[in-house]
Amino acid sequence: MKMTPPCKVRAFTLIELLVVIAIIAILAALLLPVLATAKAKATRVTCINNEKQMVLAMSMYATDNADRLAFPNWDGGNALTTPASAGWLYTVINGAIPDTGPGGAYEKNQLTAYKTGLWFQYMPNPKTYLCPVDTKSPTWLAPPGAANHRNNRMSSYIMNGAANNYQTSTSSNPYWACKITEAWSTMCYLLWEPDENVLGPGNPGPFEYNDAANFPRISNGEGIGRLHNKKGGAIVALAGHVQFISTEAFKKDSLAAGTSSAPGPGGRTFLWWAPGRASGGGP
Repeated sequence: MKMTPPCKVRAFTLIELLVVIAIIAILAALLLPVLATAKAKATRVTCINNEKQMVLAMSMYATDNADRLAFPNWDGGNALTTPASAGWLYTVINGAIPDTGPGGAYEKNQLTAYKTGLWFQYMPNPKTYLCPVDTKSPTWLAPPGAANHRNNRMSSYIMNGAANNYQTSTSSNPYWACKITEAWSTMCYLLWEPDENVLGPGNPGPFEYNDAANFPRISNGEGIGRLHNKKGGAIVALAGHVQFISTEAFKKDSLAAGTSSAPGPGGRTFLWWAPGRASGGGP
């Protein structure tokens, strides 16, 4: 019987394997930046959509309340009245802002916290109050009691204190919740995502979220968030739209209050527009 010679199994050489690995590495290097860009774009779109939901909530609340804006939670995280005054985002409970973040008292019961806010009936999804990039920030993740823990973890966005004249007293403040029509222009800015690092890494840090309202004061570390774009971020206007504003434009408008370059009457600007304060409350 004639014997059939054994088949020779051809294997890859070491050089061939190295070439294949090198090609895969090159393709991965080309693909990963594209995937990262797509992911960044998706989170940016989510954040803008959140602010568009806030535009609708603002408009519907004002329509239901004689054109008045909601109290911006200009309260430092403390109850200003008895009972505590409800704001756009929350009502102070037991002397503190309801903490819905990791380890917070309302982490497992978020709806109870959000239902205390005046906008909840128009924005009933807690996820729409939070930027998907911001929820990875060290101050948002910091547990209660930590040095860099935020007082307010219910929202990544804050409201301009111009909406209540940058005042805490209800008895002497006729603009506790001003009307949209009392702003000098509907192009004035109402709400944005602040920059915790505008003065440097971690500066001013979690202070930007001591409550749900802020001054647009550059000297105190206020700025427009740059989590999606190094040059600026999105901002909500009273007219009912979301637009991009650069850090330089934010700074220029903030510093223009009370000067001849202010675009509005009485030294007011688009950021400093408090109806009952000289120069709109700024700079």
